[in-house]
Amino acid sequence: MERNNLMLAALASSAMPNLNVAGVRTSEQRNQTDEDAGIDQAVVQDTQGNLYNVYASRMPAGKKRLTNRTRAAAAIEISREFAGLSFNIDQIVAFSAANGANDLSRPTVLITRHPDGQSRSLDLLTLNDCASIGTAIATIHRMRPKFIVDSRYPAYTTEQIRMQLVAWIQRLRAAGHVPQEITNNWDRIMETEGLWSFETCPVHGGFSDGDFIFSGSTITTITNWQHMQINDPARDLAWIFSQLDDTHRNAVLAAYGRMLGNRLDDLIMLRANLWVQMEQVGDFIAAIQKGDNEKIMQFKAQVDRLAHQLGVTRHRNESQQQHIERKSQAEPSTVTVNTLLRNEAMINNATGTGAVRQEPASAPSQPVRPAPAPPQPAASAPQP
Repeated sequence: MERNNLMLAALASSAMPNLNVAGVRTSEQRNQTDEDAGIDQAVVQDTQGNLYNVYASRMPAGKKRLTNRTRAAAAIEISREFAGLSFNIDQIVAFSAANGANDLSRPTVLITRHPDGQSRSLDLLTLNDCASIGTAIATIHRMRPKFIVDSRYPAYTTEQIRMQLVAWIQRLRAAGHVPQEITNNWDRIMETEGLWSFETCPVHGGFSDGDFIFSGSTITTITNWQHMQINDPARDLAWIFSQLDDTHRNAVLAAYGRMLGNRLDDLIMLRANLWVQMEQVGDFIAAIQKGDNEKIMQFKAQVDRLAHQLGVTRHRNESQQQHIERKSQAEPSTVTVNTLLRNEAMINNATGTGAVRQEPASAPSQPVRPAPAPPQPAASAPQP
């Protein structure tokens, strides 16, 4: 590790010639998604005491990720849309792109200012952390969309999203790779009244471990904006179904709902759970297209487990709710964000505390964590 840090310090000096490195250390802001893409990271300090994060990769996936991360941060900085917010984004200091993504001899190097705080695994968040995240995500969703359009990032309408999902489900059913329990469940969900009444808005694009930097329970920085776009706000909440239990999930949603007020989309939880399932299946289809046998076996087992969970839950719901016409299996049916806010208010009035009641959820108990990069619309998964 020490040898790798020294190499990163040398790369930082090369990418930023006026940098006088006084020391280097291992970063407390590690990102598993970066590591999976072959990106190394360290913290360097100059002779004036300034701290910088240095990222470097020789791998094609890592080079692409760093390049896209730099482009997104530059677009946001130009827009000044984030000025005055309670959290920062990547502050780019230097960037050196290697010629040719497949040239393993030359790395791509990114240097950013080192933000205060440390990264935290999403499945180890405290309730206060979750409340901070809910507030931050709502802040993103309240932003004006012009900066995304001006930067030529993707922008989709609600109807475009619905049509792409319908077409994708039809292709999956025709290909025959996915159990009918899954596609039939999606059909039922997509017919839910009011599901497509939301307005698209700016979204981060999906959160992974390391994207939130915390100082205590305060978010100082949100990183990795390379998948930002105008899309379904539920995309930014999908991860809570795979990373959090009910209590922590409710803490995120209650804080999110308080920020949005009457702009709140009451069925956002239902769509968020739908996105988790679709991205899980998308990983499986992508592995088939690449002929990656190891991942095919891994994701096939996960998809089969999802199909089993959906079948069991649907049978239980039908047995318990025979008097209700055609309910969606996967819905947290009457449990909406507004429900959580009302429950929280009742508890506060009764006990004087701020706890959020744990609600029963009929979502699959252990869905697979969604892929951090949005799937492509015309390929294996439905990405508007």
